Amino acid sequence: MRIANGGDSGNQTCLGQVDTDAVRLEIELYGLSIAKNVVPTSVIKTLRKTWLRAYEKPVMSAPVIWGPFLGEANRVLFHRSDTCCMYRSYDFLWNPPIDPLTREIGLALNRIRNEVADSPPFSGEIIRSDRYGIYLTTSYYPSGEGWLAEHEDQADSRRHWHYMLQLTHKGKSYVDGGLYMVSRSGETVDVDARVKPGDLVFFDGTRPHGVKAVSGGAGLGRLQMFSIPTFMETPQQNDRMLENISTTRFLKAKLRPLKRRLAGSRSGSGGAY
Repeated sequence: MRIANGGDSGNQTCLGQVDTDAVRLEIELYGLSIAKNVVPTSVIKTLRKTWLRAYEKPVMSAPVIWGPFLGEANRVLFHRSDTCCMYRSYDFLWNPPIDPLTREIGLALNRIRNEVADSPPFSGEIIRSDRYGIYLTTSYYPSGEGWLAEHEDQADSRRHWHYMLQLTHKGKSYVDGGLYMVSRSGETVDVDARVKPGDLVFFDGTRPHGVKAVSGGAGLGRLQMFSIPTFMETPQQNDRMLENISTTRFLKAKLRPLKRRLAGSRSGSGGAY
């Protein structure tokens, strides 16, 4: 499998070049491509420090968010179920960023992904009538318990191709487990074993993939960042919005139409004299 070349410019936020034509061809053939030396190691170190510290703090436990609603607040959550064990941040673009550098790098990498997928440069950042968009996330699989069940991402006619930037790396931060995927030829590929600091992974999310239980090494676990494409729900569709509404506010909202009708009735009666 060919690996496209980038380059570390030495500037903290300046990204290396990606041969997007070569990456696109490789994904079409195999389902996976790895661009080398795209993100400076200084950025990797900064992001790793930021997010490992963030996940050391107490984090609310809640189910994975698959259908965010427009206007939803940013969140940092812990998920444990029969399909996964991980921490995940949810950085929605209509909010101030959880971490400005993560937002900056995440959007820049998403635009490279768009070029690879032959999509408009700002696809996912600008939400149109179908409410298709992206949000940025980091996912952390703690050593000794982090994992994600094998799955295939659902997609519409768009190319459901992901980028993934690893912030900890197999062979040092952990030695067992990590991301794998099934290539178009049916080969199960240990993706993490092929990734070095600064490399950018691209893969077809509709191919079977998952994260095997992470353990060993320095015990730091597996930390990554990427953008997730989805169709945003409206607040009226999403029951999760109700979690942030108090009983008092709910009752006031229900009573407001009645108050308006009563006010209108009194106004109408006054106008008859």
